[in-house]
Amino acid sequence: MQAIASNRLKLAVGFALTDSLILILSAVAAAWIRFPPSYLTNALEELLLHPAFVLYALAAHLAVATTFDLYRPEQWRTRDRLFVRLAAAAMVLPVGLAIGVYLVPPWRFGRGLLALTVLMAIPMMGLIRLIWLRVASRPPLLNAVIVGDGPIVENLISEINDRPLPPFKILRHIRDPLGDAAPGTSASSLEDANLVIVAQLDRDSSIDKLAALNFRGTPVLDAAGAYAALTGRIPVRQVDSAWFIATGDFASLATSPFHTLQRLLDCTAALLLLILSAPILGLASLAILLNNGIPILYRQERLGKNRKTFTLYKLRTMKQHRASESAQFAESGDARVFWVGRWLRRWRIDELPQLINVIRGDMSLVGPRPERPDIADEFEQRIPFFAFRYSVRPGLTGWAQVNLPYCANDEEHIAKIEYDLFAIRHHGPAMYAMVLIRTLGALVFRPGR
Repeated sequence: MQAIASNRLKLAVGFALTDSLILILSAVAAAWIRFPPSYLTNALEELLLHPAFVLYALAAHLAVATTFDLYRPEQWRTRDRLFVRLAAAAMVLPVGLAIGVYLVPPWRFGRGLLALTVLMAIPMMGLIRLIWLRVASRPPLLNAVIVGDGPIVENLISEINDRPLPPFKILRHIRDPLGDAAPGTSASSLEDANLVIVAQLDRDSSIDKLAALNFRGTPVLDAAGAYAALTGRIPVRQVDSAWFIATGDFASLATSPFHTLQRLLDCTAALLLLILSAPILGLASLAILLNNGIPILYRQERLGKNRKTFTLYKLRTMKQHRASESAQFAESGDARVFWVGRWLRRWRIDELPQLINVIRGDMSLVGPRPERPDIADEFEQRIPFFAFRYSVRPGLTGWAQVNLPYCANDEEHIAKIEYDLFAIRHHGPAMYAMVLIRTLGALVFRPGR
């Protein structure tokens, strides 16, 4: 899996470094255009006297680009998708830079210079990505041999074919390694492979050959693990309980020291967000009152960590007496949602009262979304390993939420638990930060219903 993950990381780092260079050069070019030669040198010297501002600007762009998936080419396979995300970044980046300049007065970076820098940098970043899309059509250098067959292999091949720059190409697919006509897992059938992906093995001799290959430096991955590394999802219908034990990644979850740090971050951030969002909550409450009367808050029983029940708080978005009806997922244009409620759902403002749940310890900022007990009972019967999600606190946002739109059917909920389990497998500060950063992008491109 490291071979697959490292390819994605190298690509993201390459884009980040290129973007940083473009941003710095654009700032220099903007200063050259904006100021006369006699003042240009003084302006650049003053900027260099504040290296913290340069680092802040680069960090702000990194956060904005991550938010809008500019480092994930699979999210912008076409020019239209790329232009939309670049436009969103062009609107948010100046705001982030302006906030820094406002909070730290010595960072003098004028509005005209700021606008000119962004106007030059964003198109150049887009041009680099368009060139990359053209270059990405070339075949990858890493050759993979797939051993075995089944739905997981079909899904893996489909995912590879659908990516603009897959981390490897499928050199050979040995569907039946035990068949008489098949080349099997002989040395000749694997000699050109840089990576071997195994879906099924039934004989010790085959396992021995692949183990020896692994010791000689050729990575040997199970198909489910390769699919997870490629997509950020654990394919629950193609793994069994033994797979979760064999990975070894879940064994330390309960004793992870990050739980303590996460609780501290949750409380601090939730309290700050609750204070900052108080005016929005006040206006939203008034709008609900005027549009559909009382009650303003909606309370509902949900399941938390270790399947413990708690009361979840939301702003009411459905018409009176509709929210208490039997469990039913909201649909696009749901008639139960009143006008103001539809707008609140669009920007997830109705979820803000859950910051109280975070402070109380019922929830975290990041984790699987909590479900109603009656719905959870059904999913536990129909969806494999659904109950594993109770091993962490539910979240206000999560890995599934930043990768999926609102879920309304079984297939979408299966995909949701696959993302949730992947996030639990990689539970830690990196996943926590990644989800928080990408949540803003999800608000823009994956609105609530």
